[in-house]
Amino acid sequence: MTINLPVRLLPVTEYWDCHGCGICCRHVIIPLSEEEYERIRGQGWDKHPELAGHRLFVRTRFGTSKYRLAHRPDGFCVFLSPQGRCRIHEKFGADAKPLVCRMFPYQLVPLERFAYLTLRHNCPSVISQQGRSLAEQEEDWRPLVENQRFQMTLTPPPPLTVTYRGNWNQFLYVANAVERFLTDTRFPMVRRLAHAVIFAQLLDRCRLARLNAQQFVDLVGLLERGITKEVAPLFNQRVAPNRTAQLVFRRCLIEYYRLHPGSRLEAGWRGRFAWILTSWSMATGRGRIPSLLGPERCLRVAATIPLAGEVSPWADGGQTGGNDQLPVGSEMTDLAASGVENDGESAETHDGKKAFADWIDLAVLDNNLGAIHRDVLEPLDDYFEKMAISKRYAVCGRKGWSLTDRVRALATSFSVGLALLRLACPDGTPTRDDVAAVVIALDRGETYRTLASSIFRRRLRILDRMDQLVRLLLWYAR
Repeated sequence: MTINLPVRLLPVTEYWDCHGCGICCRHVIIPLSEEEYERIRGQGWDKHPELAGHRLFVRTRFGTSKYRLAHRPDGFCVFLSPQGRCRIHEKFGADAKPLVCRMFPYQLVPLERFAYLTLRHNCPSVISQQGRSLAEQEEDWRPLVENQRFQMTLTPPPPLTVTYRGNWNQFLYVANAVERFLTDTRFPMVRRLAHAVIFAQLLDRCRLARLNAQQFVDLVGLLERGITKEVAPLFNQRVAPNRTAQLVFRRCLIEYYRLHPGSRLEAGWRGRFAWILTSWSMATGRGRIPSLLGPERCLRVAATIPLAGEVSPWADGGQTGGNDQLPVGSEMTDLAASGVENDGESAETHDGKKAFADWIDLAVLDNNLGAIHRDVLEPLDDYFEKMAISKRYAVCGRKGWSLTDRVRALATSFSVGLALLRLACPDGTPTRDDVAAVVIALDRGETYRTLASSIFRRRLRILDRMDQLVRLLLWYAR
């Protein structure tokens, strides 16, 4: 029996309005329905003076009749104007755009009796909470979530632990405990995540199948109450993770590194060679890698987006991994995570210097971040709190993963975020914009196939068995 879930907003207010930054129009796959493809094809863009002769659509897979929107060599959507506006929207109105473009950054999270509507943090305006509240936007999102392509239906919950599936009541009971950990403002976020990791670790060791309903509630409550004392001694002395843990962690870090909006990996032989060097440096923990663009460039559309054949200030858009798994409630995915290769882009900037002239030494990963004001880190805290409240981390993407595995992934992403801050700001103190760029990378990672693979899950379990997950959290939070 199919039951459409009613849609609710989070118990905390979320704000957003489009401010034309163009982040959502760069390095994302926009799949088209047959009707959308025919409609846009019939709008006469092949006769547009700036688009005539350029590819507008790309087959999603060889031999199929399904298409996606094409991209410029710099990774921006071919329909994005130099003013940072969608040409389809400007000429024909918002309803003429593909449905997934209109849906972003709205995200549906299906639970047992309803689906939460939340916002993806792959958008600077969401991160900075600029705009109207979601309640004020109901006339905008209501028609979208009622579209058949985004209808949420009742499904079984993900497994609860590595060895036990459980039911929705048990799943939500544990997820609510994780939410309480991650929204406990008495502690910094690193401490909250450490609580969640130890809680998941202990839960995995319990034989939950032998418990009745009341025993299950009592056990979870007992574990939750004892976590604070369990974790406190770990913060007294921060010890560096062992070499194996560092190696495994850097393999995770490199996947997020190329999802950072300031990543400057390009197509072509020079880009591939740079990626080989980057991968080797990450594997060994020594050497240099391309620096990340600053937020003043990577979080905003350039004043003039170059047409095909012109030189771009961006040096991004290489062939990077694969991602055919889409987030629930949204079919928009990152091009950088799609396995789709761009047409390529010059490795030269306007002044003739090579795009990879500025490389940074991986030794910065061992640096102390120093004192950072809590207001600067607020976007990172808000991201993890919203993930916990919405349960998005717990049910969206990562098909087949247990809740405890998802907690480990969430905690690891925090360590990755702090490592990315070191790479982004090797010579200075991070700003809120630097943190916002990191949040975008972490949010993109939630829909990145490599970070939802069995290999990545195995790496997390290895770190967990070696008791290195909390040690990584403490080490990168210093």
